[in-house]
Parts: sequence; C-alpha cells; structure tokens
Amino acid sequence: MSDAEIYRDSLSAWRALSSIGGLEPTGRDEDLLAQLKQRIDPGAESLEQALTKTPVAQFVTALLATIQPFAQMFRDILAFFEKAGARYGQAQWRVSVGDELAEFKHFEEFLEAWNSIDFDIDVPALSEVDAFALNNARLKLGDYDYWRTRKTEAGRPNVIGVPDVDEWLAAYDAEYYLPLPRSLSPEIQPPGLDEAAKVIMAALHVIHERGLSRNAILEEHRSRSHRSDPSDAFHPWTIAQSETDYWLRSEVLYLAHLLAEPDDTKAAFGAELTRTYALFGRRRFSSTIDVKFLERILSLPAWKRRYEFYGVWVATQVMDALEDHDVTINHDDGALRFAFTETRLADIASSRPLLSVYAERRSPLSNPVGKSRKNAAQPDFGIWTRDTRDATCVLVVEVKHYKKESTTNFGAALADYAKAHPQAKIVLVNYGPATGDYAGLWRGDKDRCIVLGHFNPDVPAAKATFRQVVRSVVGEPVSYAAASTALATSRAVALDVSASMSSILESAWFWGLLDAPEYDDLDFFLIDNVVRGRVKRGHLREWIAVEKLGQSTSLFAPIVELLATHETITLVTDQDGIAGLVGLNSSPIELVDAHQLVRLLRLVRRG
Repeated sequence: MSDAEIYRDSLSAWRALSSIGGLEPTGRDEDLLAQLKQRIDPGAESLEQALTKTPVAQFVTALLATIQPFAQMFRDILAFFEKAGARYGQAQWRVSVGDELAEFKHFEEFLEAWNSIDFDIDVPALSEVDAFALNNARLKLGDYDYWRTRKTEAGRPNVIGVPDVDEWLAAYDAEYYLPLPRSLSPEIQPPGLDEAAKVIMAALHVIHERGLSRNAILEEHRSRSHRSDPSDAFHPWTIAQSETDYWLRSEVLYLAHLLAEPDDTKAAFGAELTRTYALFGRRRFSSTIDVKFLERILSLPAWKRRYEFYGVWVATQVMDALEDHDVTINHDDGALRFAFTETRLADIASSRPLLSVYAERRSPLSNPVGKSRKNAAQPDFGIWTRDTRDATCVLVVEVKHYKKESTTNFGAALADYAKAHPQAKIVLVNYGPATGDYAGLWRGDKDRCIVLGHFNPDVPAAKATFRQVVRSVVGEPVSYAAASTALATSRAVALDVSASMSSILESAWFWGLLDAPEYDDLDFFLIDNVVRGRVKRGHLREWIAVEKLGQSTSLFAPIVELLATHETITLVTDQDGIAGLVGLNSSPIELVDAHQLVRLLRLVRRG
C-alpha cells in the first residue's frame, strides 16, 4: 500500500507522525517544526499551510533531512562507547540522565533502522555559496575563461562530443532536466570529483521530486521575489536561485570537460574539492523511503528521549577531543550517570597536571547575575586539576538546547561561570544559534569566554573549534620513556645551554646518559636564545667546558629555526626553557629515573 493510499496528503501524514513521535509543536520541538517549514516553504505563514501544497514525497524528504542530526548524534554516542568498551573491556553500557537508565541497545536499534534506509545519494551539506565549489576550483586552478562555453551558432548550444552529455545539455536548453549523464556517474570519477557528481545528482533529485520544468521553477522563484535559504544548497528555493546563474548546466559542462583532461589535472581538481567538502557535514537523500518507515523510526525509545541525550553527546565530544590521552571513564558496572549532582566522569592520566572531567561540580559564587543561581555556580561539565586540597577548574562547558538565542541567559551564564572559575576557559555551546554580542556581560573576561552556536553533529566547524579549545586547555599527552630511549629515537637533539641548566649539565646522570656509543652520529644543537653550535657527542664535553653558558632561556627562536630544517627535534631543557615555548607543536616525554630538573620535549614541525 502506497503513502498516497494511507495518507491523502502531506498534512495528514504529518499529523500522524507527530502523534506517533510524541512531538511537541509548541514546546521542545518548536525549532524542529521551524526547520521543517524552512525546508518546505519558508514563506508560508505556518507549517500546516506549507504542507497543504506540498507533495508527500517532498515532505518525507524534508522531514528525513530535519531528523538526520539526531541520527548522527546517536551514532556519535554509540561509537564513543563502543570505543570505550573495546578499551576498557566493558561490553554493555548504559547511560542515565536523571533517574532513568537507557540501554545502548536503544541507540543500536534506532541506527539499525536508520541504516536500513536506502539512501540513493550522500553529499556534503553545502551552503548556497559552496554549491559553486567546482566553479571555484576552475577559477583557482585555471582562469575565468577556462572551460567557458560559447554558442557556436545563434540558438545552438556548444556540443561537448560526449553523446549523453550533449543530450542532457539539449534537454536543459529546452527547459527540462534529465538524470545525470552516465558518463559523469560518481562511480567512475576520481576522489573529489565523485562528490561533485553527487551534488548534481542531489539537486536533480530535489527537482524531479517537484516535477517542474526549469521555466516553471524560475517563474515560481520570481513570484516569491527570489527568496532562498543561503544555508542549504539543496533547498528547492536555493536551487532555483542558483539556477538563475545556470548552475547545473555549468556543473555538468565542467565535469564533462574534465573527462578529457590528464589524470594529474583531475587529481588537482579532486584534491581542491575534497578540501572544500571536508568542511561540511553530510546530507542524505532517499527516493524509496515512505511514511510508514518514518512511523517506525519515530516510535523508537531513543527518539522519544532525543533531547535528553544532547548533553550526553556534548560529553562524548569532550572525551573525543582527548582520544590520544590516557583517559579512564568512571562508571558503575557499565552505567555512566549524568545526574544533577556532582559526578566525576573521567580521569586523564596523561595530562600535566593530572586532570579529571566532572559533571555538575559546584563552586561558591556571590551575587550571581543569573536568576536561577543561588550562591553557587554548577556548570554542566568541567575539567579540574586533581588536587585534593586546592583543585582548580581549567575548563567549563555549559550546555544549552535553545531553539532561539537568549542573550540575557547566555550572557549571565558566562559572567557567573567566569567569576566562579577565575582560572578556567568558559565555553557555552547551544544546539541552535548563538551570534549575540556578550561583551557587556563578560565583566572583562572576554578572552576566556567562547560561545558556540549550532553545536551539533551537522556542523563540523563548530565541533572542530570545540575540540581545539579542549586540546588547548588539556595539552598534548605526556609519554613515558627512559631518556636513553628518547634520544636513541631522535635524529637531532637541541640541548639548552643557558645558565639555568648548569646543575643538569654538571650531573653524573647527564654524562652517564651521553656515554652510550650509539649517540656518536647524533647531532647536538647547542641553544639558548640563538643556535650557538652544532657538535657530535665526542666534542660535547669540551664545548661545555670552554664556552660560557648563556644568560637567556628564551628558546623559541632557535627551536623555530631548527624546525625549518628538521621535521622533529628532541629538546633537553628545564622548566624555564619549557615556559617560553607556548604555541609550538610539542609533546612532553615523562622521563623514568631522570635528573629531577630535566625536561624532555619532542617538537614537531607544523604542516
């Protein structure tokens, strides 16, 4: 039985799905409804009005795209705990939000259902501007006239010489759209160009669902004063706007021209497009999904509690940023608890100082700005030093799931958390927008406060910024090694010869370390505020005996100089030397049985 036989129209289908999925149109799902209306008809007065003139197939596609971020959120949560299970030997996980436990089988059954959807097309979730990525690559790698098409005779299109492409172009010039030519299929394209072909397929899929000619699409577009959705390249209105510039014709022509180009040219275009597309999340289209399948998806337990799991997803993003650290997840026989009381979620053994991740840890706060806070600040998540007497918070993460930005609420939270945690970086993330100016509420803490809007699985840029903030606070993982092992795996060693190193350079430990004959061919670069020399191991003792130790411990400039000619450098220094290296790509090496003042760093040239 088809959707048309079950539901007379999109409106009746929507009402049924709303009931099955437990949607709250005037509550938590108000934003979801706004997104759905935006995808269908941004100009309609209401979603119901938009649905009255929308084919069921178009409605299903729009709803599928609207709930896709939740599927990716569940996928991220499940992937994190599967990784954690493999690492810690915990096969069965549960997560509690408040008083209720959710089994991870609920995520699995949702994703099993989601993965069974036959998605015809999987593309980058491009904006209107970035839909022209292939043209941008053409301009960057060629010039304005590269592959420009000209009419050979009045009224006759340029012929490419590829039969199915010429047929497609002739149809386009006759104001209708054929499917993507087989000669341009993604399956036969090199990496990067395959994605460009899929972008064309996705746009054609949206057009064919509406069943309109190019003339009709443009006439409809003019009637609504050329309005579009700049955030969504595949919105019907945005496709119409792009088509005012003959977007699809140009894309097909450019791909067809690339068929005749050498492999290195194709590879260059593919690499350029891959870099662009990697900045975006994914958008998936299916021509076979029906309303009955959506009924099943929206009736599953994971969907019913989707909003409660947003905070869990944010916690997994904190943990994911620490993926190469030695992190222990604190759980109760597989249950990870997100309650409204202080919980130590994880411990980081490879950070210096030692750190722990907390949920809902309270700190005293006098005269809070936020009305909901009384004499204390209790952010959703925080990273704290593991000091039993005087623990310090170094990162606060406050989670909001607002459909509309609340400048007053967000600003008050930032001000209160910054005041209660004077040494911490303060990050407020919101599922929806966050673009306001909060400077007036930050009380001079602007450099410590960050607001990330649209922090969700569909926005890679926000996720990347969040990851960078967490990494900058926690630092790179400390590795453990004997000094002899660290030097033996080095190609070049920078030795700090400033005055603060005198006790190390005179120690039996240092000279015992260097007595090993395997270091005979190793280059030692002697540095303080400049590179003062380059010697082999056999001449090192003589150099130190004759030369004066430097008075400056500013090692930044000489290290940058050495990294210009060496991919990696092992630095032997002390705490004074490390202090001046902020901003360099370095990993500390925790030494076993070493002189108490010595510090070893592995420094790597940035790409």
